Amino acid sequence: MTVSNLVRKELYQMRWIMIIGLLFCTGLAVILAITFNYLEQIVEEIPVEIMELFTNYEVARELLAIFGNYSLYVWSQWNAKNLYQVGALFAIIIAAIQFAGEVSRRTIGFYLTRPISRWQGFLAKAAAGSLILLIIFGGGTIIIWAASIIIGQSADWGRLFAALVVSLVWLNVYYLVGCIISTLSREPITAGVIIGLVGIGLSLPGLLP
Repeated sequence: MTVSNLVRKELYQMRWIMIIGLLFCTGLAVILAITFNYLEQIVEEIPVEIMELFTNYEVARELLAIFGNYSLYVWSQWNAKNLYQVGALFAIIIAAIQFAGEVSRRTIGFYLTRPISRWQGFLAKAAAGSLILLIIFGGGTIIIWAASIIIGQSADWGRLFAALVVSLVWLNVYYLVGCIISTLSREPITAGVIIGLVGIGLSLPGLLP
């Protein structure tokens, strides 16, 4: 059995995770696109006096800037928030299921009895997981782009898609770290908790002033 065949097997086994993730991101992308017009109308209806009062607070100024610029809105709500938060969650789930889950279900023997090295088996699983993340979040980004065109909103899509590439690179690095952790665990829940704690630790430097 070749590595490519193993990748296809992994994609088939993880198909429901991929379908659920894509449907979730599709719904989220459509909601984000549609919501902007309503939020923009709400901001426009705020009396000038109250707007001037809001501008005295930095948080309020940032929110007003987001609701006044669709590119900034999409980046802040999709690229900077959901791609990282939801993406990290799916990376944890996929990594924990693929390795620790196989050991827990005692199905890891399928790979150990194939005429391939353990490294090739790991590579096949990791390649399939990375492809699933690309399909879920690349697909979600395409949906928000299409939804934006339908509702008549334009954005700096060149930069937003470039940001998507950066986000996917980070997500895949985190996923690969999760895969390594998952290979050392026998329970998917334990592996998921440890991977999540590692993710929190990696995010702490970004929270420091």
